[in-house]
Amino acid sequence: MKAAFIHDHNFVLNQLNGLYYDGSGGVFTKDLWERYLVIFDELKIIGRGIDQLPNKLILSSYENVSFSLVYNAHSFKNRVFDRKRIVNEIRESIVDVDFVIIRLPSFLGSIAFELCLELNKKYIVEVVGDPYEAYKFHGTLLGKVVAPFEMLKLKSIINKANNVIYVTQSKLQERYPNNNNSIGISNVQLKNILSKDKVNTYYLENNSPFFKIGLIGTFHVKYKGHFELLKALKDLRDQGVNNIKVYFVGTGDPNWVISLAKEMGLLDNIVILGTLKAGENGIIPFLDSIDCYVHPSLTEGLPRVVIEAMSRGKICLTSDAGGVRELIKDSYIHKAGDWNMLKKQLDLVMKLSKEEQSIIGLENLEKSRDYLEDILQNKRINFIKKLL
Repeated sequence: MKAAFIHDHNFVLNQLNGLYYDGSGGVFTKDLWERYLVIFDELKIIGRGIDQLPNKLILSSYENVSFSLVYNAHSFKNRVFDRKRIVNEIRESIVDVDFVIIRLPSFLGSIAFELCLELNKKYIVEVVGDPYEAYKFHGTLLGKVVAPFEMLKLKSIINKANNVIYVTQSKLQERYPNNNNSIGISNVQLKNILSKDKVNTYYLENNSPFFKIGLIGTFHVKYKGHFELLKALKDLRDQGVNNIKVYFVGTGDPNWVISLAKEMGLLDNIVILGTLKAGENGIIPFLDSIDCYVHPSLTEGLPRVVIEAMSRGKICLTSDAGGVRELIKDSYIHKAGDWNMLKKQLDLVMKLSKEEQSIIGLENLEKSRDYLEDILQNKRINFIKKLL
């Protein structure tokens, strides 16, 4: 059987070797494709084609995986005046497949949903985020105007959809309900977790002069919490706390964050690491090197990176965006945008004893077991096979 996977993700074709690369962070790789190739013989990826990107590119091509990319589908102008062309390209791409995996919110995905109804194709919809929050906090007036319309569009699709997988257990379900056939399965790719002994060893034997904080989030947008963390850090420094180092990881141009840090007098307290590879070759070693993971994002689905940080036994402080309350205790959550509460929480965890810090890390480690890939994949396989 052959399936198509469709989402507004950016892919780059290397004309020299004929291989396709993930152009936005390295999540859309063989690890994701294998999730579906356990069920299907072939997988066709439908995404947005980009000629080149300034980010590090991660190999996305894989055995039994083909690509059918839609070019010039980014701008509002393209989406309005080239819609007929885009619809026809997607129709041609899915007409020969047996099943369609539609990841939403996405422009291409919403078109694919209507085509599945038209062509009587079997499908599932994966809801991985909230477009209302994403557009509302995008940082532009146009985003605020578009937000309610995008919310209504996704509500309409999910209301009509026969089969839905949410990445949350309740948060996205509340705003985008489905009364047909649905299940909550996170899309985190967690292969293993750290041992309890190593968590204890890290906190009890850590003698670094700095309290090391990590934030992972693209620099392309301004709703990932960079400003909120810097503001909290400035207040702590003004109160005499000078032993903090913040490490920023993400794709895109970080100059706006550097400028903010310079204005606040925090250049000596930040380190820009840029893009890191997913998994054992990048993100995991980075998480192992920090004391606390902070995720002050203004919008989320169920943040995968928080689960990854938990799996490494790290203290996590997060905003209340998305389904994070399904992961973290309320005492370590602040209202999205409330940098003052984030400051207080940072001050609190820094003053804890090493033993107390270790206990928090171990609690997070234990919770992360629920999100191991084997457990989630069994749920996913059973759900999809019932549809086939």
